[in-house]
Amino acid sequence: MTITINRNRIAVVAMLAAAAALAWALLGTGSSTAGATGAKRIAPVGILDAFSVEQAPILAEMHVTGSKTIDGFKFWEGTIGGYPVVDALSGEINESAELASYILDTTFHPRAMIYSGTAGAQDNAVHVGDVVLSGFVEDKSAIHYFLGGYQEPYGAVEVLTTKHSDLRGAIASYDEVTPATPKDAKSYGYGPATPDKQIKMVSAFAAPKELVAIGLKASRLLGSDTLDDATGGTITKGSVKNKAIAGVIGTADVWTEPLSWIEAQNALYPTDAEENEGPGFAFANAQLGVPWILVRGISDSVWYPNAYDGPLASQRAAFVTKYIVEHLPKTISLAPEKLGDLSPASNARKYGYLVASEAYYGVTPVTKIVVGKRTLSAAELLKLNSEYSYTAGGL
Repeated sequence: MTITINRNRIAVVAMLAAAAALAWALLGTGSSTAGATGAKRIAPVGILDAFSVEQAPILAEMHVTGSKTIDGFKFWEGTIGGYPVVDALSGEINESAELASYILDTTFHPRAMIYSGTAGAQDNAVHVGDVVLSGFVEDKSAIHYFLGGYQEPYGAVEVLTTKHSDLRGAIASYDEVTPATPKDAKSYGYGPATPDKQIKMVSAFAAPKELVAIGLKASRLLGSDTLDDATGGTITKGSVKNKAIAGVIGTADVWTEPLSWIEAQNALYPTDAEENEGPGFAFANAQLGVPWILVRGISDSVWYPNAYDGPLASQRAAFVTKYIVEHLPKTISLAPEKLGDLSPASNARKYGYLVASEAYYGVTPVTKIVVGKRTLSAAELLKLNSEYSYTAGGL
């Protein structure tokens, strides 16, 4: 019998087999209940971090297999616990987080997105080393200050919904009208009286309840922090046991000081942690229908202004992120978090609302201004303040 050997075909088969073996080895064996075989065939989990201190503990947990740079963002590809992940540094601002989320979603098609990083405590029951999971995300910078000493929510995140959008559980309203067209532009004015139901104005985005519940299971594994670290030296002896809570994360123009401004903002938008990137991240994922959650390790507290531990907070967030990745089911329920699902320690749960209609406050005149190394004189400050009176309009 004559045997004809096709050497080119053998070479191709050998190359394909080697490539498959390499891919199998790089993906690892997996460790969650989904099983090793299933883990290798699922879409990756996308992870974003705002800056290097937050990204470092994520990369330390990853088995990195490669990277891609897209529009300036570097996306690290690899696995955590054998499960495929993609991680990128988004930058410390809402707009860049939104762009990074969009690029990751549309390029790598993740089955879920996690924002792992740090935040400041806006809740006196939340301490340095704790982790807040985003049951909800709010944009607290959307505030209108009114004559009479009160503030109201002003506008919201405008979502032009599509068949892919997922706004389940969001606090949303229809107050935008249909956009103008070239045909009706000359006579458009304020547009039609009936709002366009495709345009949703979102005051608070709700994360999938299942993602929050998985993250909460890591609470018992977080360990503790010294009271010296948690209080910035106010209390030097003892320790506090850290925890994860399901709460509300906000982005605003005021961070950890002064406490009076935090109180005013929290009266309107009750939050438990504050950072810079949440609404943009939530918006991009909700618009594209990608399940998402923010995991925020607490680095500082408005109640202890001298306390700050960014590396510890980043590590705690990365730990919970890793736990979620390794315990994420193949199919994620999209049922949203509700107010009653939040942890009892959450401000929104304690107050009984997520967004108030009005909140009153008091503001005193500006008493000091520093420009570079120069402090404005009393005369300059008086002149500046004199502009901000009801008789200064000059009409």
